[in-house]
Amino acid sequence: MSTEQYLLDTFTFTQQHETKTGQIAAEKLARAIEGLVPQRGQVFNWSASGSVDTTERRFIRLSVNGSMFLQCQRCLQDYEYPVVVDTLFEVVNTEAELDEDEDDVETPDRVLASLNLDLFGLIEDEVILALPYIPRHDVCPSLPGELSEEDASGLETEKPNPFAVLGKLKKS
Repeated sequence: MSTEQYLLDTFTFTQQHETKTGQIAAEKLARAIEGLVPQRGQVFNWSASGSVDTTERRFIRLSVNGSMFLQCQRCLQDYEYPVVVDTLFEVVNTEAELDEDEDDVETPDRVLASLNLDLFGLIEDEVILALPYIPRHDVCPSLPGELSEEDASGLETEKPNPFAVLGKLKKS
């Protein structure tokens, strides 16, 4: 697919409820694979569809499905991590609108209206955001079961706060 096919006129795309689909090889996502273990020919399937709601707000729904090979930071073995993205973007007309209600979790992500929205860049950004900050297996196959479980449970349990006693004294 040429780079021109990744450019969207957001007004036409949303007003006409258009849909685009395609595939991208993981190797083409240079920013996403930077610093990762070598990829092994994975392909991401993607689709983008435009819509307009009853209040004339314009939206683009982006779905991406595929996988990346990552290195577990616990056992240092490679593993395949599923990447599933389903994001709704509201198309806004001004940069000021991009930041409105950004703290509201109900508000969809926003993109600026454009005659040439870079859909490839949007796909790559969403793949990057879907990757874990610290990749690791749920249960490492190369570590003894007890060690892997202790390590995992140690990450989830909180240590007692040494200042909790002071908090109790303050209340009395």
